[in-house]
Amino acid sequence: MPGPNVTGVSPREGRPGRQITIRGENLGIDGSDVISIKIVGYECVHFAEYQSSSKILCRVGPVSGEGEVIVTTRSGGKGSCTVTFRCDISNIDPMEEVAVWVEESDPYGEKVKKKVFTHQKE
Repeated sequence: MPGPNVTGVSPREGRPGRQITIRGENLGIDGSDVISIKIVGYECVHFAEYQSSSKILCRVGPVSGEGEVIVTTRSGGKGSCTVTFRCDISNIDPMEEVAVWVEESDPYGEKVKKKVFTHQKE
C-alpha cells in the first residue's frame, strides 16, 4: 500500500487543544493501522479520531511554530505532507475558551469514551 499523504488541514492555524481535520490519501486501513500523527513535530496520535482512509480528526498538542502534519501507518509507513499547520501560543488570553480532552476506558480496554469540556468567557 502507498504511504500516507496529507493534502489538507483545516483550519490551517490554531492554538494547542484545537481540533483539526486532516485530509489526504492512504491515511490508514482503520484506526488501529494509524501508529503516529505528528503535528509540528509533536506526537498527537492519542488525541486522534480515525474517520476514514481520507480523513482523521485530531487535537493539536502543546506546540508552537509552523510545520508539517505527518501520518505514519503500519500498512504504508511514514507519510508525506503537502501543507503546513501553524500553532501560536503567544496571545492566549487566560479568560478565553479552552478545551480539555478526557479519555476514559473500561478496565478491560474495550471501549474508549471521549469528552470535551469547554470554559467560556463570562
